[in-house]
Amino acid sequence: MANPFDKDYIEILNFRIEQEEYSSRLYQAMSVWLDNSGFVGAAKAWKKDAEGEMEHAQWAKDFLLDMGITPQLPALKEPPHSFKGLPDVIRLSYAHEIKITQQCNDLADYAMKKGNHLLYQLALKYMQEQQEEMGKVQTYVDKLASFGEDKIALRLFDTELGE
Repeated sequence: MANPFDKDYIEILNFRIEQEEYSSRLYQAMSVWLDNSGFVGAAKAWKKDAEGEMEHAQWAKDFLLDMGITPQLPALKEPPHSFKGLPDVIRLSYAHEIKITQQCNDLADYAMKKGNHLLYQLALKYMQEQQEEMGKVQTYVDKLASFGEDKIALRLFDTELGE
């Protein structure tokens, strides 16, 4: 059977795979740095996030496979390996999630424009996940603003993140 999907459709989902896998690598790098810097609670939280990002990449892989299309597994750029501290990791994560949210919104826009309801359903799944991610990281940013960034506040926050 001929492939009923246009090239853009396949590219946008392969891009989603790349971006979700990169997110996983970024959060792994943050987790490793946090662990090595004594933020073992936060390291656990970012490690869990890294694992979740691989699940999100699998959503697009499974979708393509269900349509008879072989997903592409792109090379990933190397994430940063050094950070200024837990507040820096939180702010970088927040900025990253804003970027990913926009990409997922673009996927939804594309699906709507094409009238592809199956793809739109997948885009909504990504958007729901992004709402959860943005809420979580916004809470982290709010806690930094409310409780400060001194060593005691960060120590308590690290413990909370590990629970």
